[in-house]
Amino acid sequence: MLAVAGLGWALAAMPAERTLYKSVLPDGRVVYGDAPDPQARRHEKISVEIHPADAAQTEAGLRALAMTRQQLLRDSEARAARLRQLERQIVTAYAELQAAEAERERGSAVQEGDRQGRRFSAAYLQRQRTLEAAALRQRRSLDALLRERSALL
Repeated sequence: MLAVAGLGWALAAMPAERTLYKSVLPDGRVVYGDAPDPQARRHEKISVEIHPADAAQTEAGLRALAMTRQQLLRDSEARAARLRQLERQIVTAYAELQAAEAERERGSAVQEGDRQGRRFSAAYLQRQRTLEAAALRQRRSLDALLRERSALL
C-alpha cells in the first residue's frame, strides 16, 4: 500500500504533457492545434511538457523580459536617430558631389595658357587630376554613407 502511494505521489510530481499537432496546409501555411488539420499535406505530433509555475522564476523572467524590451527600445531609438543623421549627411554629401562634378566639368575647359603647342601644359593636367580626385573623394564619401544607411535599414 505504501509503495502504491509513493508511486502515485511520484507520478503526480512529474510534469504533465500536452500533445499538439503541427499541420502544413496545401498553400504552405503552418497551423498548430489539438488535432491534425484534415486538409493538411502533412502533420507532426509535438509533445509539450507543462511545468507548474514557479512564482520566483516567473517574476525573474518577466523582469528580464522587461529589461530586454527596454534595451531594444533604446537600440531602436539610437538606430532611428543615426538614420536621421545619415539622411542629412547624405543630402549634404550629394550636394557636395554635384558641386565637385560641376567644378570638374568647368575645369576641363581649355583656357589660355593650358596648351604648350599641341600638348596640354603640366598646370592643366595637374588641375584635371586635382578636380578628378576631389570628385572621387566626394563620391566615396557619399557611397560610404549610403552603405551605412543600407546596413541600418
